[in-house]
Amino acid sequence: GKTRVIELHAERNPYFGGVNPEPIPPNIDEFLTRISKERADVGLAVDGDADRAGLADEQGTFVTTLTTYALLMWYLLEVRKLRKPVVKTVNMTSMIDRLGEKYGVPVYEVPVGFKYIGPKMQETGAMMGGEESGGFGFAMHLPERDGIVADLFFLDFMLKTKKKPSQLIAELMALAGPSFYNRRDLHRDPARYQQEKVEIMKRLDQARPRELAGHTVKRVVPLDTKDGVKFFVDDGSWLLMRLSGTEPLVRVYAETRAMAEIKPMLDAGERMVNDG
Repeated sequence: GKTRVIELHAERNPYFGGVNPEPIPPNIDEFLTRISKERADVGLAVDGDADRAGLADEQGTFVTTLTTYALLMWYLLEVRKLRKPVVKTVNMTSMIDRLGEKYGVPVYEVPVGFKYIGPKMQETGAMMGGEESGGFGFAMHLPERDGIVADLFFLDFMLKTKKKPSQLIAELMALAGPSFYNRRDLHRDPARYQQEKVEIMKRLDQARPRELAGHTVKRVVPLDTKDGVKFFVDDGSWLLMRLSGTEPLVRVYAETRAMAEIKPMLDAGERMVNDG
C-alpha cells in the first residue's frame, strides 16, 4: 500500500519555533492534536538534532519515553530475535528488568547520561541502551542516541506485527506492566542553587519514609553519583529525586503500577526536596 507522511515543523529553524525541542508534552501538543485530525496510524517525533525520540499512538495519546524504550526492547526480542544485554539508566522503567527476566536477558543499570550508557553497552555487548530523556542507542547502529533509528524501529514493529501502537502497548502492559510514569521539574533560584544542593542532598539522605502512596518502602538506594536518592516500595514502584548538575533544577520521577498513585508519589518526593 501507499504510505502518506505528514511533516510538522520540518523547516530549518535553529530556534525550533520558540518551542522547547524536547519531544514530550506540552511541547508536542500541536503534534498530538494533528494525529487524530489526520487519522494517522502513529505519531513519531524527534528533538532539534534528532537524538531523542517521541511517540504517540493512533489516537494522539502520548507514549512515555519509558514505555517507548520497553516497546523497542520487546521489538528486538520478538521481531529480531536478539538475546543480548540491555543497558538502562537509574531513571528508566522497571519493565526493562521484567522483560529481561522473562527472556533471560541481562539488564545493566548505570547513572543518567550516554557518557555512562555508551561505554557500558560496549563493555557488555549490549544490543541497546536508553535513558528517560528519550535517548536510545542500538548496537547494530551505534552506541549513541539516535531518534530517527528509534522511530524507524517502531515503524518496523508495527509493520511486522500488523498492529496499531495502542495494541502493542496493551500487550506490553499485560506482559511486563502495568506502568504509569511522570516527572516533575522543580526549578530553583540560580543564585542559591549550589548551596541549596548541599542542603537538599542532606534532607534526601536523611529521609526514611515508611510509606509512599500507600505502599511500604522496601529499599532506599543513594545514587552512585551522589546527586540523588531512589525509593522502592512493596509492589516494585519507585520514586527518584535527582539534582541536576547542569542547571538549577531538581527532578522528581515516579513509576507506579496504578495511575492514581503517580500524583501522591510525586507529591511525597516534592515534599522531601522542599521540607525533608
